[in-house]
Amino acid sequence: MANENGCNYCDAAHSYIGGKIGINTEDIENARHAFSIDPKVNAALLFSKEILETKGAVSNESLQRVRAAGYDDPQILEILAQVSLSIFTNYANILADTDIDFPQLTVLSQN
Repeated sequence: MANENGCNYCDAAHSYIGGKIGINTEDIENARHAFSIDPKVNAALLFSKEILETKGAVSNESLQRVRAAGYDDPQILEILAQVSLSIFTNYANILADTDIDFPQLTVLSQN
């Protein structure tokens, strides 16, 4: 989310902290591209990206895919809540021009 929104602070923070809690570099980079080798995690990442790209107007097919991956409606709402929170914190840090106190990354894309 941070990478898509162009939030250098959150992108750097999440990537750094992810590494510190044991997530390997490849998985972190993949997540920055909304991809995971774990099919269930991948479904959530793709669904999250679609929420962001469509401003919440996801297709019925997308809802069916995320449900087929094993997410129920309360979990789908939790994904939406996390996307919404990420948008808020990304925009807050962009607006505040928060100093990056983590190792900086290259933002891969911006919308």
